[in-house]
Amino acid sequence: MMRYFLLGVPFIVCTLVLDLFILKTKVIYQLKTYKIMALMLLLTAIFDQFLTGLPIVTYTSAHIAGLYIGYVPLEDFLYTVVVVVLIGSLHEHFFKKH
Repeated sequence: MMRYFLLGVPFIVCTLVLDLFILKTKVIYQLKTYKIMALMLLLTAIFDQFLTGLPIVTYTSAHIAGLYIGYVPLEDFLYTVVVVVLIGSLHEHFFKKH
């Protein structure tokens, strides 16, 4: 049913609207964003292996897409992407001199 993925879609859309149209920081187009995102996705993959593999955190299989990286459902990476873009955009807007 992909319920967890669908719950994340509004976060992605709001983050992109904020980055591209409201704050106009466009960090989604910057190479540094993808470097940071790669590191954060790697860390997410490593630490979520323990959380979902032990299992400290469990998911109802009826609510996930069914795609995994190791023990980690693909949906877990969605929020990492959102956070990297959102924090990058807010940082660019509030702390960088334009």
